[in-house]
Amino acid sequence: MRRDVFADDGAVGVRQTETAKPSPKQDQGTVCVQWIRCGRSWCRCKHGGPKHGPYYYRFWWQDGHRYKRYVRQEDAASMAAACSDRRGAERENRRGSEAARQQWRELLALIREVERGGR
Repeated sequence: MRRDVFADDGAVGVRQTETAKPSPKQDQGTVCVQWIRCGRSWCRCKHGGPKHGPYYYRFWWQDGHRYKRYVRQEDAASMAAACSDRRGAERENRRGSEAARQQWRELLALIREVERGGR
């Protein structure tokens, strides 16, 4: 089960998941909070008790493969903010590109209208 909710500590851009397989599709990644089972036969988490954590991981996609790296708790907020800033910059870049394409479409329509003798 996956829950995309912000962590209780209010860290920006940190997702909390119960599984070890979140799938953020950003190139440079995102920071996720995970609660895990250790797998030891005597541990409480193996027998339905609370899981270990929270652990912070950065996930990213590269060349069609998903990668996961541990992030120290002290660095999680700054890493999440950096990922969020990068996504915001990419979003602004896409908006600028779309505005340029729209201007190009309008200019092309105007040229076609002039070529047909519409004005």
